[in-house]
Amino acid sequence: MKSKWIAIVLALLCIICGSTACSRNEETVSGPVFSEIQLDPTVGSSNTGVKTVKLYFANEDYTMLLSEEVTVEVPVSSRVENSVLDYLIAGPQSSGATFKSLVNPKTKVIKIEETEEFISVILSEEFLDWSFIADTDISVENLDHVKKLAVYSIVNSLVEASACKKVQILVEEENSRTGRRLSLYEVGMNGSGVLEPLGREGKYVLSAQNTLQDIFSQIMVADYTGVYWYVAYNDADGEVRPSENNFSVWMKSLDLTLEDYRVTEFVEPTETNTALLMMDYTVSIGATGRKQYEDIPVKLIRENGVWKIHYSMLKSLF
Repeated sequence: MKSKWIAIVLALLCIICGSTACSRNEETVSGPVFSEIQLDPTVGSSNTGVKTVKLYFANEDYTMLLSEEVTVEVPVSSRVENSVLDYLIAGPQSSGATFKSLVNPKTKVIKIEETEEFISVILSEEFLDWSFIADTDISVENLDHVKKLAVYSIVNSLVEASACKKVQILVEEENSRTGRRLSLYEVGMNGSGVLEPLGREGKYVLSAQNTLQDIFSQIMVADYTGVYWYVAYNDADGEVRPSENNFSVWMKSLDLTLEDYRVTEFVEPTETNTALLMMDYTVSIGATGRKQYEDIPVKLIRENGVWKIHYSMLKSLF
């Protein structure tokens, strides 16, 4: 009987111990429940995006606009238009002397607003201060042209970067953060009215077509220094262009009179940084006499952001 009671007690102890062990085991398995961490995919990434745009600056003599392709940073809380204006105000990134700033570097962007028809840009009053231009020999007429280029440098850059239709440029009125309309006179334009929203204007841009037309216009007035600026540094076979003096001597030796010219077609390029255009022109060359050329292919190349012509190509035209 005693042994029977001992067996019963031991059995009870085993049951109790087993229950305790199971309870502890359940606690170990289940434990505290941790929710899955939801990671924000933007955490740790840059708060700034990038976009490649064309910014328009002046050429060396402030007569035309050149486009410089730039990768701009665009903060996620901002607009690409803000970045475009900031980079325009900062000036060209190219280390060469080809590109010239057209917007006073002290200019500030006060506000940008958008409607269905145009983007309105309010700039600080420094925009109308042209004293930053280094060339003090610019005449009143030429300064008016510079002012006009400054306007279209902003308009063309913003339209191309944002695909907006037009741009209205305003200047802040007495630190009020509100903009006033500019008179046409203030921005070098003819007329007595005010500056309206403007769309992109290509006639001031040194495109391949405009470059070729300018080359021929310089030849027509015998401005060989102007022509030389458009001659590529390296020729197609790697030969370096002649000195400016030797080039002028060669041009004068042709005894060339250019009577008329016309760019007839722009051929879709098959290579990057090249352009093929077709031309008609009439010239008189020394004893050779008058000759008409029709459908002459002229190839231009893009050198340091500027369309140029190879010296050998130029020679072949005459």
